[in-house]
Amino acid sequence: MAQDRPKAAEPWHLVEAPCDFCGSSEANVLLRGFDREHGLPGEFSVVVCCRCGLARTSPRPDLESLPHAYPPGYAPHGSRDQQDKAPGRLARWALTNYRGYPLGPRAPAAVRALLWPAGRLVLGRRRLAMCVPFAGEGRLLDFGCGSGGFVARMAALGWKAEGLDSSEEAVRAGRRIGINLQVGTLPGGPYAAESFDAVTMRHSLEHVPSPRATLDAAREILRPGGWLVVAVPSLDSLQARWFGPRWIGLDLPRHLTHFTGATLARHVAAAGLEVKALRRMRLPGIMRKSFARVAEETGSRAARWLARSRFATGLLSLVCLAAGQAAEVLCLAARPCCQVEQENR
Repeated sequence: MAQDRPKAAEPWHLVEAPCDFCGSSEANVLLRGFDREHGLPGEFSVVVCCRCGLARTSPRPDLESLPHAYPPGYAPHGSRDQQDKAPGRLARWALTNYRGYPLGPRAPAAVRALLWPAGRLVLGRRRLAMCVPFAGEGRLLDFGCGSGGFVARMAALGWKAEGLDSSEEAVRAGRRIGINLQVGTLPGGPYAAESFDAVTMRHSLEHVPSPRATLDAAREILRPGGWLVVAVPSLDSLQARWFGPRWIGLDLPRHLTHFTGATLARHVAAAGLEVKALRRMRLPGIMRKSFARVAEETGSRAARWLARSRFATGLLSLVCLAAGQAAEVLCLAARPCCQVEQENR
């Protein structure tokens, strides 16, 4: 199978990299795989650091080769992301009353208290999980924004939203329809210190060479009291165990770091941010794609049926969620106020 895979665009060099968190090079191999999505050459392992337990891809593309891991037509860079649907009337009501969004008058305090269980249920939906509490002047940066669908949705909800992505192709696609996007990355983005009230990272932190450096940079551009929300695939999920190297959430070699809930929270805290909540979210769509990959590679009829069944994969994803081992982990954190920061130093 490896002989049928296409050659990568030049340059394409693979390197061993130490652990991003503790710097150790000692690691145990968890699994081995290859690029099942785009067929780039090489065999890649997911290894777990012997010192701190953080998992990483090894070997991985070096900095010069990394852009070539995202070939033209890479799906998250396309215009399809721009079709992100805006929340409906009920969701907007919940955001207004329980997260402070400027979308209309708030209900009386007694009504808000009475309807809080329903509001919490609405806000617990995955599509709203990234909608952080409205803060300050409402300036928000979506890091790894793709072509900007989430940026457009947050702008429609009252944020002064903008996006940052390393892909010129994705940024051009978003700019064509008027979304405020910039080419770049963190660290190194064109932003002043303490200039944002919220930074979001939706399945982007696992792509960067150093999550710790990226989180440090995010903290610097957040205002005191500002919010950070990060969502990544969870390596300690049931989906990851079931599918192994065929799990879509691995995306070798583009995912350079593979987080668990514990390692994500530790990274965020090490950047000087206060972890407020750590939640598991279900990803039935990723499960269906993983079953489709199993069916393609093994010919399994059961896997093919599961890949087509929204009911079955939805039920299985609920089982994963109930077990506390759903496929996505979401971390909500805040930059402490200046006085708290000084006390902690």
